[in-house]
Amino acid sequence: MNWRNLILAGLTGAAIGYVVTKKQTETITPEKALKQLKEKASEHYRISGAWIMVKAEEKNVHGLPYSVYKGGFSSSSPGTEASHFEFLLDASTGSLLQLIQK
Repeated sequence: MNWRNLILAGLTGAAIGYVVTKKQTETITPEKALKQLKEKASEHYRISGAWIMVKAEEKNVHGLPYSVYKGGFSSSSPGTEASHFEFLLDASTGSLLQLIQK
């Protein structure tokens, strides 16, 4: 193996490492996070409306720092009063961190 191939392999590895690291630190869009939540929550709730803040904010959840999206949804069944929920979603993964019934 000559020096040129060795240098090229090293640069390629560094570029791939940079791209992977950069991708892991990006946030998902709030719309995608809300869609994921609604799909999962619809297994247990009949969602009649939902909202999400489009700007992520820093918040401690259970003592750990997260970049989160705040939002909420309403759930209603025929003949019953609507229930309102507020949630926090991890802006990196869309994972539900907190769900509170209001």
